[in-house]
Amino acid sequence: MKAKRTSLNDIAKALNVSKATVSFVLNGKGDQFNISKEKQKLIKAKAEELSYVPNFFAKSLRQGETKTIGLVLPDISNPFYAEICKTIQEKLYDSGYNTFIVNTNDDVELEKVLMRELIQRSIDGMIIAPGNNIKELIPILHSTHIPVVFTDRPGDENADFVGVDNVSESEKLIRSFSTKPKRLVALVPSPSNVSTIQDRIEGTKVACEKAKIDFDYLDVSNTQEEIDAQIAAELEKGTDSFVALNNKCTLPTLSALNKLNVAIPESVRLISFDDSDSFEYMNPPISAIRQPVTEIGVQSVARMYERLKESKEPGQHFILPCEFIARQSH
Repeated sequence: MKAKRTSLNDIAKALNVSKATVSFVLNGKGDQFNISKEKQKLIKAKAEELSYVPNFFAKSLRQGETKTIGLVLPDISNPFYAEICKTIQEKLYDSGYNTFIVNTNDDVELEKVLMRELIQRSIDGMIIAPGNNIKELIPILHSTHIPVVFTDRPGDENADFVGVDNVSESEKLIRSFSTKPKRLVALVPSPSNVSTIQDRIEGTKVACEKAKIDFDYLDVSNTQEEIDAQIAAELEKGTDSFVALNNKCTLPTLSALNKLNVAIPESVRLISFDDSDSFEYMNPPISAIRQPVTEIGVQSVARMYERLKESKEPGQHFILPCEFIARQSH
C-alpha cells in the first residue's frame, strides 16, 4: 500500500509548532521571520527524518509560475533533434528552469494531444518544432497565453522562430557538386509534408531549373530492400547525383550504392542535407550541409527568456547560416 505523503502539517505536529513556521523555515525564510537557529535546525532535521518532499504544483500555484518549459520535438531519435534537445535542456537548467520534453513521432494528432497536456500542466512557455501545419495548432496556442518559440520548423509568421533558410541552403547545395549533374534526384524522407522538407525540395528544384539539370525527387522507402531497388531504378534512368534531404536518408542510400558496386564520386555523387558525426567515417566520407544545431538551441532559449519577460514586441525570425562540409562523396 502506498505510504501517505509527508505534509507540512505532519512536521508541525511532530514538533508542536505552527504549520506557518515550518513553511517559513523550509522555504528559506526562517531568519526573515526571526525563527531561532535551533528551531530551524530541528525543523529541517524532522523534515529529513520524515522524507518530506515539497509539493511542486502547490508551490507553483502560489508563486504563479512552474519554472518549467515544454519542449515539443518530432523525432528525438534523430541526432539533429537530440542535439537541439540537449542544448535547450542545459541552457534552461542553467537559469533554473526544468524542461518537460515530449516526442510526437511526427504524428500530427499526437502532437495536438501532447501540447494540450503540456498546457494543462501550467508550463511557463513552450518551444516547438511543429509537425502540424500551423493552422492546426493555432486553436491550441490561442487557448493559452504562454509564450511560444518555434525552433527549426517555422510556425506562425508573427511568432518567434529560430532556424535556417532551407530553400536558399538547398540551392547552394546543388551548386556545391564538383561536377555539374546531368540528372539529380532529391531523396525525400517520411513524412515528407513537413515544412523543412518541402522547402528543401523547392530549393533543389529551383536550383536545378536555373542550371538546366534534369530533376526529380524520390520518396524513400522505410525498408533497405526497397531502397536498394529504388536506387537501382534511378541509376537505370541515368541519375548521376543524389541529394539526401535529411541524414536519415543518407546511409541507406550509401548502402544501396555500395551493394550495386557504384563508384562514388566517380560514377555517382552524393550530398546530405544535415551532417552527422558518422559521415566522416563512411566509405567514402560523405559531404554534407551542417546546420548550426547548437546555436539554434541556444537562440531558441534566448528568445524564450525574452518572451517570459512579457515582451510586447512582435515575433522575430532568426535565420542562421549553414556550413558546407566538403568530404569525398560529391
